[in-house]
Amino acid sequence: MTSPIGEDDLAAWIDGRLSPERQRLVDAYLEGQPDVHARLREQAEQARALASLFAPIADEPIPATMRVAAIRGRQRQPRWQLAIAASLLVAVGFGGGWSSARWSGEPRAGIAALANEASDNFRVYAADRIRPAEIGPDQRAMLIRWTSARLGERVTIPDLSTAGYRYGGGRLVATPHGPAALLLYDGPQASKLAVLTRPMQIDKTASMTSTSSGTMGRITWAVDGIGYSVVGERPAAELHPIADEVRRQAGAALVS
Repeated sequence: MTSPIGEDDLAAWIDGRLSPERQRLVDAYLEGQPDVHARLREQAEQARALASLFAPIADEPIPATMRVAAIRGRQRQPRWQLAIAASLLVAVGFGGGWSSARWSGEPRAGIAALANEASDNFRVYAADRIRPAEIGPDQRAMLIRWTSARLGERVTIPDLSTAGYRYGGGRLVATPHGPAALLLYDGPQASKLAVLTRPMQIDKTASMTSTSSGTMGRITWAVDGIGYSVVGERPAAELHPIADEVRRQAGAALVS
């Protein structure tokens, strides 16, 4: 009799440790559980990102002073020094891939991560009174060529004048998932708005989601492998009409 799918199977799926037969069973189970499947894909991407981050350290040989025999030989040292050495050993092991499938923290993938990237970049650049944008509003064509080439996808600069926002320039920014285009807008009473867009590895098509970060509202979605997040110092509900206009213009640009 085939045993039911359990948490051990799901953890092994994330780590790629299932046998071929068990892999087929778990894959079939996940086809009927889209929410679980999305969560596991996100956790698998987190694990890969962490392993990649620490890979150079994990490939290095363990220094002689950090080996167990050397640590045992230093019994007369203060306990706090031994604790530091033990902590370093744990860090090296974790970097080699000993990551937990149940690790929790800030979202690391999908549109939830995109929303965080948008608000983080908004905090940095929208508040910059000297040079918020790297390429000004009079060089739209240059920004489109540059960011489109780096992202590998056509970047559109939406016209949000009907919503009271004037395009103020943009720049290329870094995210844990590669480069993204950040477009900045100036609104009434010195208010600011930003649109962040980048290719998506998961959540390639996702409906609009409203979230907040402190006083900032965020509307985030994805269409055909491209993610968008509109962020500003306004409630998310007030950003919805603006996000609808961004989505409309981006869609029109794709079919033109």
